[in-house]
Amino acid sequence: MTRRWIVLTALAAATFFVASLGLSWILARPPHQAIKPAGPIVMITMPTLTWDDVSAKRTPHLWKLSQNGAVGNLVTRTTSGHSCSDNAWTSVSAGTRTSIGKSPPETPPGEPVGSCGKTAAPIVYDTNRAWLSGWQGWAENVEDKGFKARIGLLAASQEKKGRCVAGVGGMAAYGAADRDGEIDPFYPNVKDADFDACPITLVNLGSTQDSALGTLLDKLPDDATLVVSGHADDATRERLRTVIISGPDVEEGLLRSTKTRQPGLLQGTDLTALLMQGAAAPPKRAPYEAREPVVQPETDMVSAVKHVRGISVALRDEHRLVPPFFYTYTTLALLAIVGGLVLLRRSPRQGRRFFAAFGAWAASVPVSTFLIGLAPWWQASRPGVALIGGVLLTAVAIAAIALTGPWRRWIAGPAVLIATTTAVVIALDVTHSSRLQLISLMGLQPVYGGRYFGMGNVAYALYASCALLVTALLAGRWIQRGQPRLAAATVVVMGCCTLIIDGHPSWGADAGGPLALLPAFGYLALNAGGLRVTWQRILAVGGGAFVVVGGLAYLDYLRPPAYRTHIGNFVAGFVESGSTSALERNIQLNLKMLTSQWINLLVPVMLALTMYALMRPESRLGRPLRRLTSRVRFLGHGLAAVTICWLIGFGANDSGTAIPPSGMIVMLPLVILIAASKGRYAPRDAPVTAGSVLEPSAGGPRP
Repeated sequence: MTRRWIVLTALAAATFFVASLGLSWILARPPHQAIKPAGPIVMITMPTLTWDDVSAKRTPHLWKLSQNGAVGNLVTRTTSGHSCSDNAWTSVSAGTRTSIGKSPPETPPGEPVGSCGKTAAPIVYDTNRAWLSGWQGWAENVEDKGFKARIGLLAASQEKKGRCVAGVGGMAAYGAADRDGEIDPFYPNVKDADFDACPITLVNLGSTQDSALGTLLDKLPDDATLVVSGHADDATRERLRTVIISGPDVEEGLLRSTKTRQPGLLQGTDLTALLMQGAAAPPKRAPYEAREPVVQPETDMVSAVKHVRGISVALRDEHRLVPPFFYTYTTLALLAIVGGLVLLRRSPRQGRRFFAAFGAWAASVPVSTFLIGLAPWWQASRPGVALIGGVLLTAVAIAAIALTGPWRRWIAGPAVLIATTTAVVIALDVTHSSRLQLISLMGLQPVYGGRYFGMGNVAYALYASCALLVTALLAGRWIQRGQPRLAAATVVVMGCCTLIIDGHPSWGADAGGPLALLPAFGYLALNAGGLRVTWQRILAVGGGAFVVVGGLAYLDYLRPPAYRTHIGNFVAGFVESGSTSALERNIQLNLKMLTSQWINLLVPVMLALTMYALMRPESRLGRPLRRLTSRVRFLGHGLAAVTICWLIGFGANDSGTAIPPSGMIVMLPLVILIAASKGRYAPRDAPVTAGSVLEPSAGGPRP
């Protein structure tokens, strides 16, 4: 029996490894090339510019730059859902997202864009010098905020070497100002500007007119490195904005950074890192968010522009469709359940078939929102129809495979197939830069403050829930065969793999996730081995979780700053300056999300009711699950482990409020599928008695 366990475990590991290698081979690209400007850097902003505005006919100067440089999309979000030019410029100045005024929130569907408000114009005095009168107050204000920004850092880094940062145009003053709010030199317009005065010149054109850019290009030095960006949303809806970097030392290709890890994607503060390359010495407390842009070489720049335009369109359309998609999906699911209950009363056999089909399809929808990203649905004439239709049809295909394969002979077989598919797809995605998550309806949402890579909260809820359920059901098979030690070994192996993928800084890069996963898997391992859950063991598992997460965070901190994730940055802030701003910010974001809508307050209630139903199977609330969990070995413990993960994840993650309902989206259909499946309940099984999930499940030793 042990030999069989080893063979099956090795086969599963080899299959995942081969799939990962194949995916790595398909996605392989030439090595990244650094951008090392030899001459001056001129950064030109054309606020609200997107790739929809760029074409060979309408914008010949922009098009020429895009064909002779590196291109990408720019995430302009600062500290609110909508970006304004003043805050975008001060974020460039600080190398960290910040705001000096109140920016409007994300624009709701169908609502007008909020106003960015008036900005203070620089006071021009002497010859080509200016001053921002409110700068000192703004500096003190942003130092007290959660992001701990230091506006004026860009100019200060140049002053150490006796160099300057020039500002051209009113808004550029916010990026070129030093610690005292001084801009020297400052030119009110392009006509009077001297582009040889400083190694860094910041220009605000204030429009997207290509002719204005053409006039400016004629005045630039021949060896200048040119950065053109859309910079901010201002009076338009939130979008990814255009960014082009061109110059004699810039390779043709797609822009990216170690912060985004996505080809063709930068964040606004990454441009600060490019501008600061010529600084005499890095500041004592470097801006943790800024990462130097690099270029992924491409031979066909027309295709490169098509790629970045497609990503921009995809993120715009999928975000617009998120609320209607899930409202419609939830409504249809509830109507289907009501209709199925009516059918079940009239014809139990037909009702059971209906619920099996419904459960399989509904459980397949979440993973389908990721898999649809394999097809360029955003290139269709009607992208919204292509996206939604593709998700629904993909779910039908997965459900059909689950219900017709040989695994259907085991009652939990179809559910295990769907849950395994979900967990494996997400695992392969996060180990390969999260490209499917980036544009998924249940994905990262980078434009609106989400991640650029790694394990997002929604994906984590799906991944963790499915991994725990599959682990429990597979461990139950070994318990059926009287092998509690192999059952516990199954939990340990799958738990380690799940934890590593989620917590590794280069893959899931998740801090709160492992804190929830380790206790959940520890609970399963104790029960699989027949050990009673005691307070001593709970404390041991909890302490182990903190040790694992702390170790991963410290290892991330030991890496060079350019390669750290947010986990390592938190440790760096705490070790170097005693800052806990990242932790405080996570707590604030979670509380804000919990109280932002009344429906979110139901999440703790849902958790409490779920825990009560599992702990009190004889109660009225627990009876619906009792028959199923008493006949499918270890299912009850699996559901309890999932609930433990939701509970801890709810409190340990920023926006953790999303974890329990997101996990419920896949878990509820899977439970319905198991209940409605017509396979055998317990092949070669011994009788299982119904009891609380706190009772040990195997016949192993009990202290």
